[in-house]
Amino acid sequence: MNTFNRLNTLDVTTDMPVQANPLINDVDNNGLDRLSVSAQKYMHNLDGQNSVCLDPDTSVDEATLVLNKTHVASMFVAQDGALLGIISQARLGSRHILKEAQLRGCQRRELVATDVMLPLKTLKQVSLTELRTASAGDVLVTMEAHGLDYLLVTAPETGQICGYFDLVELIKAGGRSVNQLRPAEHFNDIVVSLLHHSEL
Repeated sequence: MNTFNRLNTLDVTTDMPVQANPLINDVDNNGLDRLSVSAQKYMHNLDGQNSVCLDPDTSVDEATLVLNKTHVASMFVAQDGALLGIISQARLGSRHILKEAQLRGCQRRELVATDVMLPLKTLKQVSLTELRTASAGDVLVTMEAHGLDYLLVTAPETGQICGYFDLVELIKAGGRSVNQLRPAEHFNDIVVSLLHHSEL
């Protein structure tokens, strides 16, 4: 049975630029157990020059169209080169959108990317240095422990974002369920959770 270790993470700071991943050719694709392979195998590499981002005022319908046309599951929201958050097809297709419209007192079609994205400040980051020896399973248990949908990766020399992990893809790779509940850090987190889950 494999044992995976949690990685050290940091809170994400604002105004984080993007750069290409310097370890992109260092990935080891061998391994029988899909979560025992190098974490780099499941990392989405970003290229600062060619990264496609959504504008903050992109409507949810336009965002869905862009994601479908570009065949990607997630995309960053950015303004003037500064990353603000991340948005996904799964989030756009979930009931979260209708709940958000209800909370804002508007129609679904009136929502824009910044209304429904996961803000960068709610995510965690891990250094690319740690990923040199980390397995995909290490990343999965780290994300599970923090209740993260995404984990950003930063280059140690510059602190710039060079990639990210998507929890859904790691769950599919591992073939097991995980606890996706985000631990509450403040009382306000509990209040917000209750407001977003009326069934509770």
